[in-house]
Amino acid sequence: MTPMERWNWQAIPFRRDASGEALYDSAGHQEALARLKYVIQNRAFGLLTGEVGSGKTTLIRRLMTSLDEMKYLPIYICQLGLKPKDFYGELLSRLGEAMPFSLSRTRKLWNERLQSQGEFTERQWVVVIDEAQDMAEEMVQELRFVRNQHMDATSPFPLILVGQPEMRRNLRLKKYEAISQRIDMAYHLTGMTREETGQYIRHQMKQTGTNLPVFTDGAIQMIHTASRGIPRIVNQFCTQAIYDATTRNSEAIEEGHIQRVLTDQEWQRGTTG
Repeated sequence: MTPMERWNWQAIPFRRDASGEALYDSAGHQEALARLKYVIQNRAFGLLTGEVGSGKTTLIRRLMTSLDEMKYLPIYICQLGLKPKDFYGELLSRLGEAMPFSLSRTRKLWNERLQSQGEFTERQWVVVIDEAQDMAEEMVQELRFVRNQHMDATSPFPLILVGQPEMRRNLRLKKYEAISQRIDMAYHLTGMTREETGQYIRHQMKQTGTNLPVFTDGAIQMIHTASRGIPRIVNQFCTQAIYDATTRNSEAIEEGHIQRVLTDQEWQRGTTG
């Protein structure tokens, strides 16, 4: 028997592709979203970092879908080892340009189109580079020039970097000081608090239409401690605990269910005999 059959659910909770009412706004997510909107409104250079599973991509997806399609053109780039030619090629393709063979010619063509700025006035671009910690070093250095080539020029579009914590650490290095100084807004997304973790779990359960099974306070505390409040890990623990409760015909998720989930994870990883 599946959990949906066991508790007569209308929807499955703790899904990675949750949207709309299924989304939960922690204080950190609200603050990050407000700052990203500031970046867009001011055509600024922003940096969003966070632990794996902290909800960065979900946040960016929400940001993109919230933009007025008549006013904004979201451009999302996610490529391992992104290099300057790849980056310019993606942007030039949006302008209907074929990418030149050499990087120098690519830069020149991009600069010419950038200075005209005509293409950026009808719909403002919003450029996002995800997994930015994996960019090639030459791409990181290129960030000094991608939005404008002249000291007195106004940047025609906002640029947002999204990455894991090492991106923030890398930008503290002396060789990247020129890039760090150009960042107008930086925000680091952390895990949810104990209270937020409980609210998040209860919010997810409401999406099922039944509020069952109930997570006890002790179970929530164990989940928060083990997950550090990282949403993706909370989802994993809760989903596995629900299946454990289903097989045992339990009406509530208690500490014993969570302990079995944690023990099983340690065994699967080979950390216990």
